[in-house]
Amino acid sequence: MALLDGAIEMEERARSFYEEAAGRVRDPSSKRILALLAKEESRHAAALKELKGGVYGKLERSLLSEDVREIIEGGVKEGKEAVSEDASMRGILQEAMEIESATRTFYVEKRKETADPKERELFSLLAEQELRHYLLVSGLAEYFDRPAEWIEAAEFGLRPEY
Repeated sequence: MALLDGAIEMEERARSFYEEAAGRVRDPSSKRILALLAKEESRHAAALKELKGGVYGKLERSLLSEDVREIIEGGVKEGKEAVSEDASMRGILQEAMEIESATRTFYVEKRKETADPKERELFSLLAEQELRHYLLVSGLAEYFDRPAEWIEAAEFGLRPEY
């Protein structure tokens, strides 16, 4: 149980970070993206709490990347060159990358340590989602630094559907 308590605490710290960061930025798109990240961390904490309570259901697929892509595409269509003109956003994204990396490392390591198959499965899913969060946040950091180049990226660029 101590392992689950540590994981819950880590997710709640990440949620608090994103909520606090959303309160510091002025740009509505940045606020929405940070709120989405906070919601994701809250979902993770809820799944861990359920497991701690003896109930384990599959962690639903995250729609974070798709939601963020819609926000970015909307900004691009409106003629914006970056998610945010707020200089603090770069620092927020850098700290978010560190949080996501540390959280993923935690799940990768702890999944090896636990004997409980349900914990192992959940930790594997969470490690995968934290990696996706890291990649998303690092992509946003790149976008913040070089928006014109980032728009051409395959994952977020405006490309026709096949």
